[in-house]
Amino acid sequence: MRERRRERRHKVLKEGKIILSDWASVSCVVRDISASGARLEFEGPVHLPSAFHLCIVSADLKIPAVLAWQQQNEAGVRFTGVGAAGNVEAAVLSHSAAA
Repeated sequence: MRERRRERRHKVLKEGKIILSDWASVSCVVRDISASGARLEFEGPVHLPSAFHLCIVSADLKIPAVLAWQQQNEAGVRFTGVGAAGNVEAAVLSHSAAA
């Protein structure tokens, strides 16, 4: 199979959170990442919206993203903007409490 990515992805194993449009969060694992996107793994089936924010907890980073593909418990996302540093855990907790 021919590789279609413009940039090389780097294998990682990082805790991630998807912030949904209604401010609920879904936990995931970031399996690989590049400057333009990432591959995510979930514990079970999950329905993702077309646009959301991906939070990379250890980097304290929140990045706007769109869903590129989804298959079983994995999804590919494309970053649509620059990530913002901030207290990701606090943002996730406050957004979940507001729902």
